[in-house]
Amino acid sequence: MNAQHRHDHDHDGEAPSVHSFILAGRQVIHGYHLAMFGMAEHAYQVVLKYDLPTEIVETYLQDRADHPHSWHAVRNTVDMVLPPIGDGSVTEYPARLDRVTQTGNGEDRVWEPLSGEFTARVKQVLNFRPFSQEDFPPHLTYLIYGEGSEAHIAHRLVKRPHFEQIITLEQVPDGVTQADLASAPEITIPSVPDNGHDGLPWTTRPLPERSYDALLHRETGKPVPIRLDLASERWWNITTLNA
Repeated sequence: MNAQHRHDHDHDGEAPSVHSFILAGRQVIHGYHLAMFGMAEHAYQVVLKYDLPTEIVETYLQDRADHPHSWHAVRNTVDMVLPPIGDGSVTEYPARLDRVTQTGNGEDRVWEPLSGEFTARVKQVLNFRPFSQEDFPPHLTYLIYGEGSEAHIAHRLVKRPHFEQIITLEQVPDGVTQADLASAPEITIPSVPDNGHDGLPWTTRPLPERSYDALLHRETGKPVPIRLDLASERWWNITTLNA
């Protein structure tokens, strides 16, 4: 059930574009690609581990503390396509750091540059998956990733109407190893259905409680029961994703 992390993909005809990666983590910085179902060049779910310049990390952490209701992103400053990142042939690119502030479900979103141009280095590609035709899962499905004492979950995207959500957990769940966090396996939450949400937009967050029982799905073996304790939301989007 685990997602394929590297994927051969014909990207001929995809226009080079700006790609934003929402940041999560304080000790180790991970980036999550903001996807769009309706544009081929953005129709990918991608999770990276970054190696960012020290001054950029310091700016990010300070601005995050100063603006706790905003999020932060690394955006490329020279248009590019994503597959070379997925196959490892591109491991760095020129970028800038932005503060991202939005209202509601993303109807009003403001991007504010916080840095000049720097080199964003990709230390590891944890998940790289172009969207394909597949059915909605019966229950909410996320990817779990992180490093050390930090763990995050990101909703696994399928097709319209779906939602983007990143949540940092209170701690790494018991039963989740560092190898798990480094491979971004899938987790399911059996108590919360998906099934395409009856074709309706997800206008409210689907995880209002602070804790949920979940199942960790490794590439081999039986699902492992784990407990998710939710801490802070790092991203939410139903607008541009489904455009």
